[in-house]
Amino acid sequence: MRCKSCGKTVNRRIAEMCVDCYIDNVHPTEVRDTPWVGAFSSFKGIKKPVRENKFDDKLASAITSMSAKISEDKTAIILEVDEKRILIPLTVEKLDELAQKSGILVGKWLIYRNDSEIDDVWKTIARATSNGELGRSAKVSTAMQNKRRYTICAYTENYLNLDDVIKVREKLRLLGFTDELCYKPDIYTYLGIYYRTTRISPCRYRK
Repeated sequence: MRCKSCGKTVNRRIAEMCVDCYIDNVHPTEVRDTPWVGAFSSFKGIKKPVRENKFDDKLASAITSMSAKISEDKTAIILEVDEKRILIPLTVEKLDELAQKSGILVGKWLIYRNDSEIDDVWKTIARATSNGELGRSAKVSTAMQNKRRYTICAYTENYLNLDDVIKVREKLRLLGFTDELCYKPDIYTYLGIYYRTTRISPCRYRK
């Protein structure tokens, strides 16, 4: 396979370009045909998630459908599973149990930058991710979302694996991201847990 940009023969391509050309040429501020642009680790030591029989697929489906509701008093999550109404107390402990039961364990460090910074910042994150220096993947919001503030998500495989979560955070710090960052589990996003929507913080960790 040849890169349509530099002409080199490569093993990995994205949108018909080698990874390096893709990172250099795809700028979040210029992308208007998709809301997110991604980067993925090529490091063999980062394993793809393995689905295990112990995970409740019906529960996972109910969560990822983003149809969950927050109770009026903001103390519980209401899920519909097999036409049954399940009430889950809105506590960190119960959310962790729900994540373990459903297998929805991925989470991300969140980085925010304005439109004058995001293109260069994204190159740094995308290249480090592709080189296997961060977690499993990363993504950045694009101009399609019509926002002056852009969001980068630097993902880890399991938000309950604190060693891995901290390892990625320390690498981000070495890359220059020394401001305090919020780490949010994907399951929080699926369940609609944002600032002021519930009584618990959407940030599982802050560092």
